[in-house]
Order: sequence, then C-alpha cells, then structure tokens
Amino acid sequence: MKKTVTPFLCTAALLLAAAPVHAQATFRIGPQAGLNQSFGNFNYPGDDYKKVTNASRSGAEAGLVAQVGLGTHWALQPAVLYAQKGFAFEEDAYDAPYDYTYHGEYRFRFNYLTVPLNFVHHSQAGGQGLQVFAGPYVGFLLGGRYSSSQSGRYGRGGATRGGSTAGDVKAGDTYDNRPNRPYVSQGVDVGLQAGLGYGFARGLQVQLGYSQGLRNLGAKYAPGLTSDAPPTYRTHAFQLSLACLFGPKS
Repeated sequence: MKKTVTPFLCTAALLLAAAPVHAQATFRIGPQAGLNQSFGNFNYPGDDYKKVTNASRSGAEAGLVAQVGLGTHWALQPAVLYAQKGFAFEEDAYDAPYDYTYHGEYRFRFNYLTVPLNFVHHSQAGGQGLQVFAGPYVGFLLGGRYSSSQSGRYGRGGATRGGSTAGDVKAGDTYDNRPNRPYVSQGVDVGLQAGLGYGFARGLQVQLGYSQGLRNLGAKYAPGLTSDAPPTYRTHAFQLSLACLFGPKS
C-alpha cells in the first residue's frame, strides 16, 4: 500500500503547488470541512440462511481543496481530505441442523485519506452561482475501529451464548477471522462522485454530493480457516461540505 500511496500523494501535492504557476490568476485554494452519511451494503455471498440488515453511520471530513479555472464557467477542483466513513449492520441466522438461532450487531469506522478530483460547471462567471460537479476519487485506508456483539440459543429452551468484541481496523488483503485479531479491509477504495453546489462571493462554497465506491473492500479469509466465501461491501455516502477559497477569482 505504501508504494501506491506515496506516488499518488506526491502527484496531488505537485498539482496543488504547481497550479498557481500554470493557471496564474485562475487558482484558488482553501480549507474544506463537512459531514457525511455513509453505507456499506455488507453481504455474505451464498449464505442464504443469514439475513443482514444494513444501516449507515455519520462521519466528518476535513482538508484542503483547490480550484483551477478552465474558462469562464468551468473549473477543476482537486482536494486532499481526511474522511471518516463506515457502516453498521445486524445479522440474524437460523441453523436448522443444530436448531441454533443467532443474532449479531456490528459497527465499523474507517478512516481514509481521500483524494477527489471534480470537474465543476458554474452558472456564473468567477466561480459563483449554481454548480454541477462530477469526477473520480481514490481513498487510502489509514485505520479504524470496529465493535460487535453476538447472542445465540440452541432450541427454544436451550442454553444461551453471547459476547462482545472490539478492536482495530487495518488495511490488507487477507483477514485472519479469529478472536482478538484486527479486522482487515482492502487498503484502496476507488469510486465516482457527483453533486450540486453553490459558489458565493468572497470564495465561500457549499456542496452536496453523493459518492459511490466501485471496488469490493472485503478481504479474503486466511487459508485454512473456513470454506465460506468472504463478505463483500462497497462504500457509498452522501456528503455536505463548506469551503472557503482564497486567491484571484476564476
């Protein structure tokens, strides 16, 4: 992952640093902060006896955004953001051969370094007025946390078992599905985003967008642990952000 992250971040940094030279009076930059509501659509392929109910989680985003004017009404907006994403879900299952009923609740928080690159159309000159934007993004998993609780019962009058766990999330390709081990998720998320915004005078900008991850982030189970297919999930989120851009107007 480090080999992938380093050149991409260097490219993003060079873009932000070099844009004033090449774009001259069309470059603006400033802080951006906002909130998101993200989902995961967690699923167990091939496990028909498990019912999964997905739920969203809220998170924060903050970082730097730049605007490079491409004409009177068009601009390119690269950004580097710290973004909290995640999801929650409940699963219920009944294993008929053992007459075993199971219920689990899970919550995940993923911390990303996200690099979006949006093309923006402004209804007014100078980066003001109604905006329409769209573009790709790439996210690098920095870590996170998870928590879970489980309960189960053998038969109607049988013994009840339960417990809870919590731990770290780390980036990787293989998940060691055993107690007291970190949860592993794929380290790189790639997707598309689009939305609407409005540019005000003095560089203020508000945007509402939707992002859809295109990559399955579920890690494979370590060899020899289970024959079950690993879970699948792709992040998608609604985002609301506010930015303040400084520099000459586009």
